Amino acid sequence: MAGPAATRSRQATRERMLDAAAVVLAREGIQGASVEHICEQAGFTRGAFYSNFSNKDELVMALFEREREAMLSRMREAAEPAELLGDDLTVVIGTIMERFLVLQPPDRDWYLAHAEFELRGVRDDEVGRAFNEAWRAVKDQVVLLIDAVLAQFGLRLTIASGHAATVLMGTYDNALREALIERREIDRDLLRHTLPALLLSVVEPLSTDGADR
Repeated sequence: MAGPAATRSRQATRERMLDAAAVVLAREGIQGASVEHICEQAGFTRGAFYSNFSNKDELVMALFEREREAMLSRMREAAEPAELLGDDLTVVIGTIMERFLVLQPPDRDWYLAHAEFELRGVRDDEVGRAFNEAWRAVKDQVVLLIDAVLAQFGLRLTIASGHAATVLMGTYDNALREALIERREIDRDLLRHTLPALLLSVVEPLSTDGADR
């Protein structure tokens, strides 16, 4: 049985390989990225690769899972509303959006790698199906966060929560893409004012009699 030091070393190797994969995927795409190039970027041998991953697809999904969990953690941290309850809801939502931006700043390499995942999702191969399932889980978490924040203020959506999540996520994604293309910061007015205004245009007070809509 491997001791603690060996386990830490193996984990460090795995993380370094994932870091290298993110760089190579952004540069060459999933199809173009080879195990050899990932190993070169990481400074490891093929033996080190295959002691951690059975193939490139397994590494690709491990990279996405790592980044997905990190993103969800940042979203949950940004959306903690307790200390904001005394503020106007527009300010609260804008602050949450901006907090998320601070916790997860625009990253060109990760955006390109994520675009590669999306293409696999559209192609609907084995990795693509795994990505689609994982991304649906991300959207589900966004829905839960939206509903939870609004409930703290005694509000709920008048439209399907999934639709609201699609609008927010799609708008953020487009704003991020524009910022990366134009090599500038993401539009903070969009995050602090426009998106909160859009969300608050489709809310109503929670029912006081417990009846469903």
